[in-house]
Amino acid sequence: MKFIPMTLHYMRYSPKQYLDKLERSPFDMFDLYMCAPQLNAFDYSLKDLIQLDQEIRRRNLKVYAITPENNSYPCNFATQNRETRESSLRYYQRAIDTAEYLDCPNVQISIGFGYFDAPRQEAWDNTRESMQLLAEYSKKKGIRLFLEECKVTTTQVLNYSDDIARMIEETGFDNVLGMVDTDQMTFAGQTIDDYFHSLGDKMAYVHFNDRGHTVPGHADFPMKQYYEDLKRNRYDGVCCFELIDRHYYVDPDKAIDDCVQWLVANTDEFRDYKE
Repeated sequence: MKFIPMTLHYMRYSPKQYLDKLERSPFDMFDLYMCAPQLNAFDYSLKDLIQLDQEIRRRNLKVYAITPENNSYPCNFATQNRETRESSLRYYQRAIDTAEYLDCPNVQISIGFGYFDAPRQEAWDNTRESMQLLAEYSKKKGIRLFLEECKVTTTQVLNYSDDIARMIEETGFDNVLGMVDTDQMTFAGQTIDDYFHSLGDKMAYVHFNDRGHTVPGHADFPMKQYYEDLKRNRYDGVCCFELIDRHYYVDPDKAIDDCVQWLVANTDEFRDYKE
């Protein structure tokens, strides 16, 4: 099992800030949160992309996954609105192209939602069709897609582990895989075991967060138990710290330090790490 940080909580800083911090940390890979103004998928310049790639390589870092911003922007390929669906597909196409250039093997997908006053099946069918297009495009480029669940307050499409498993099966591409977010999971009343039962060998990624998408130990989830549950299920993939709580925006470096300290104190990761 390997742990990495996401750069989401650095969105108020330049890319140099998180790259410098990661270079000084025990992490050698990260999840790149693709958002404006750092790297706007809609219209970043070619010069900016080339420079980012050079800066990452110069520090001997690796982008493990790209997570395109999907909350602030109108990106939603489950919606009944055709124009929004089409622009959202182009948005994710751009993210896949970016991942390919950065030698990043994975792109995380948050699928969006349908109108809550319309039949759920409409949003489900739109999602399946959209995922099939993205999966076919990304497969040719050697990119895997990670499907994430969201809370019922966000979407009516993927809320539980068996929803993800069903969508993967209906999409019909082997480069579409599932994941678990411990915050979403706990909100839904599910467990780590539920995800392994539903997804089996399609369980490919973990957002390892305390309540409210905080650093493990900063809230009240049994994070050490979640870690042990992952080990008991023989998970040997990657776990990512996706820190969304806005108080981390002020001092994002400290949040990285707190993640490292939790790992050292509660896991066998970074066993020989010394600050």
